[in-house]
Amino acid sequence: MLENTKVKTVEEHGKIRKLAIGIYIPDWFYNSDESDKMFTDELIKTIKQSREYRPLRLNLAKLWIFSEKDAENFVRKNNLVAIVQHDSKFYRKNSKYSNNVKLLERHIPFFNSTKCQELGHNKIATKKVLREKNIPVLDDKAIHSLEELNEYLEEDNLYVVKPPSDGAGNGVKLIKKCEREFFTYDNGHWENVDIVEIKQENGERKIKIEHRASLKSPRSLFKKLFLDFTYHPMLVEPYFNDHGKGFSSLRCTVIGDMVVEAVKRTNFKNITSNIARGGSAKKFELSNDQKTTAIAVKNAVGAEYAGVDFLIRGEEWVIGEINIGPFTLFSKYTGVNVGKILGEHLIKKCDELRRY
Repeated sequence: MLENTKVKTVEEHGKIRKLAIGIYIPDWFYNSDESDKMFTDELIKTIKQSREYRPLRLNLAKLWIFSEKDAENFVRKNNLVAIVQHDSKFYRKNSKYSNNVKLLERHIPFFNSTKCQELGHNKIATKKVLREKNIPVLDDKAIHSLEELNEYLEEDNLYVVKPPSDGAGNGVKLIKKCEREFFTYDNGHWENVDIVEIKQENGERKIKIEHRASLKSPRSLFKKLFLDFTYHPMLVEPYFNDHGKGFSSLRCTVIGDMVVEAVKRTNFKNITSNIARGGSAKKFELSNDQKTTAIAVKNAVGAEYAGVDFLIRGEEWVIGEINIGPFTLFSKYTGVNVGKILGEHLIKKCDELRRY
């Protein structure tokens, strides 16, 4: 149960000290893209310009918090009312970060919450929740062995495989089986790959896609180093796209009950349409039905803000994924000041927290 959410402004050395909204946005995200930098700067600026709140930059991975008492004292000392966590302990494996969040969240709300992050970073659990809400998603299969994969894949049909928890397009591949051989689509062409099963000491099995390489070809060795991927389990979906026009998807940013921006991302050489993986983006206007669905997706996982992906095929569409954080913003394509909108939303949420 949360404590200390009714924080009041305090007087310090004769001056009124504003309530603090903690902000954790890691340096790697801030420096990754022009839109992401603008998002961070405008978020901080908006909170700073408010009458009752001040932004407090935090590095959750480096705080020295070892107990409930430490967490309570940290909240009181800094006059914190909430913390924005535009990162995830499920994205970065850091036990100190995880422990700090766990202790602090017992005394102060996080946006987005740990519970929301746990759900949003688990593709299997997310789809289960969305299906229960009658939100359209693709059928998929969690594959745990090579035998199971061979039985599931039909000859010459196209499938997309992905890991259950990674983001940023990691491990997402377009595959097919042809005459008992496996192929993946990479850099504009199909190439033969090996799919092997790795047996663990505890009896569990992992599936690995291995790209073929030759000592005579440095390029093939480089590709193998970066493109080989191990799945535990491997999620397999039917292919759903218009690849004749490039591999495309729609991404929108949802804050509160409003879709604030949307883009169409296209990659002509790879299944992942992420900008960081060679995709391009342009501003896109979602239909009213798509906007309503995107908001429903965000609400279904209990998020305050999120990136929602649509897979498209002609006039058909389904939900691809939800991105809880961190996720790329697209202000340089849409002209939308997402940081300002999120800042205003957070101020409103903090006002509500103080009333109860």
